[in-house]
Amino acid sequence: MLVAVIGVPVGIAVIILGGPFFFGFSVLVALLALHEFYTITRPYRPNLLVGYVGGAGLIVSCYLLGLSGVVAGLAGLLLLLFFWAMRGGMGDHLVGRMSLTSLGVLWIAFGLAHLVLIRELDRGLALTILVFGSTWLNDTFAYIFGRWFGRRRLAPRVSPKKTIVGAAAGLIGAVLFALAVKMYSPWLPAREAAILGLVVGLAGQFGDLFESAVKRDLRIKDSGRLLPGHGGILDRFDSLLLAAPACYWACVILLGDVVGVFPVKGLL
Repeated sequence: MLVAVIGVPVGIAVIILGGPFFFGFSVLVALLALHEFYTITRPYRPNLLVGYVGGAGLIVSCYLLGLSGVVAGLAGLLLLLFFWAMRGGMGDHLVGRMSLTSLGVLWIAFGLAHLVLIRELDRGLALTILVFGSTWLNDTFAYIFGRWFGRRRLAPRVSPKKTIVGAAAGLIGAVLFALAVKMYSPWLPAREAAILGLVVGLAGQFGDLFESAVKRDLRIKDSGRLLPGHGGILDRFDSLLLAAPACYWACVILLGDVVGVFPVKGLL
């Protein structure tokens, strides 16, 4: 309860303020989540310096350069990996260590960098509220309806408690929140709002299942203990890490002219 009482107002404040506040918040969350990921995968010996610098650099470049910052950030990560490889020794399991280090950046920092990209769009405040709110209602509806009415398991080998009913209810919740955002955003058509909600809901559920698969493979329950009663930072942001890139590119395709990025024509 204390985590929610403190975290929710802080989260709302940084979303509304945007700019350097949201950027700084995203970098902080990325570094904490990377720390959790590299801690639980410590036996595989990831390179913490490369991971932290590469992850933070990716978000910084997206904040400063926009969409082209994704390419610049990934190129920077590749350069860091190159220099690391040049110093590596034979039999040091360098390929596996580089792969794991890169996974942390591509999973965590890449997703949070897209949150920054969304917030920097012309209609970024409403869209950031949409992706956060739809993800939250997706998780909430999935938990409540899955617990009450769920019988058939969605992915029993990965997450035995998730059900098909819960997943369907979660998608409905995500779409409903997106339509609620549309009510206060005249520029957002109802069809596009519903599609964005559905995209966020689906991607968020895959993000949750992906983290569950990682934790099951590592035989752990939570990614960390930073948030009492809620697990770790990665446990709280797992859905957003896939929902944010999916939402951003859905906005490019559906609303490119409106949100200030090049539209992808002819795909829908």
